[in-house]
Amino acid sequence: MNLRRRQKLVRYFNLAIILLAATFLLVGCQSTERLPVVSIESRDPSLTNPQPMENQNVLKVGISSVLSPRETLENYQSLADYLQKKIGRPVILVQRQSYQEINDLVRDNGVDVAFICSGAYVSGKQENLMLLAVPEVNGKSTYQSYIIVNSNSKFQSFKDLKGQVFGFTDPISFSGTIAPTYMVTLLDSRPNDFFKRVVYTYSHDNSIKAVLDNVVSAAGVDSLVYQYSVAKDPSLATKIRIIAQSPEVGSPPVVVNKKIDAHLKAALLEALLQMDNDPIGKKALKALLYDRFVLPNDVAYEPIQSMLNANFTIEQKK
Repeated sequence: MNLRRRQKLVRYFNLAIILLAATFLLVGCQSTERLPVVSIESRDPSLTNPQPMENQNVLKVGISSVLSPRETLENYQSLADYLQKKIGRPVILVQRQSYQEINDLVRDNGVDVAFICSGAYVSGKQENLMLLAVPEVNGKSTYQSYIIVNSNSKFQSFKDLKGQVFGFTDPISFSGTIAPTYMVTLLDSRPNDFFKRVVYTYSHDNSIKAVLDNVVSAAGVDSLVYQYSVAKDPSLATKIRIIAQSPEVGSPPVVVNKKIDAHLKAALLEALLQMDNDPIGKKALKALLYDRFVLPNDVAYEPIQSMLNANFTIEQKK
């Protein structure tokens, strides 16, 4: 083969390669235009991007120290066992001394669900706290503040406590602080002016003990805790007198963060509402002296807000 013919064949071969490459490129572009557009965005964000409240490994349950810390943990252990069975996750009980600390944990997603007092709910409802369920006792889902004194004392009414030492429980407790403060407000005074001194006990059973031991002249306590204490020790009914009572308000509720994952919220609510139909649930209810859990009524907590408003108003006037 001469040189000229060889050069011609090389040129033909190169041209064929260029045409073949151009054909593949053209076909590829046309095929891309016909590909369907597929979105990877989830139609249900809660399924692929759960809110921080949902922890697939552990269910964190916040509990306020309505009773002394050790007794609170003992009473709620059966509840933890029940929730672990129903929700299908290990349960950790998270306890703090003050009600505000538990409110903060709910607000900041530090716990998935919390058992708090009514005053704590009203004080924190603007911080993403939402009612989930309330306990029912003797057919009622309401309770009161009892003002208690030692049976050996001379006090017969709330106004007799002027100049005495009074026991509050927690700063945002309805029965232990808000209601007694409101009773002072109705006498056109403030706690620091009306009482000789106020002390904080941080649990209702501590307040009962303080009255029994004459550490304080009187204290405000949760009527449910009072009934629980008398059931455990009937002699208390003869050692303590109730000299005043507040109006009834919604019972200490179960709350969650408003941004809780919808699936977890539904599972928790179903578990609570079915407790009285389950052997482990019944054991937990008995430990807490509850009949059952029922759906909440936010209107039942409005009197607490009215008391807070009245307490604030008189505080500002003085």
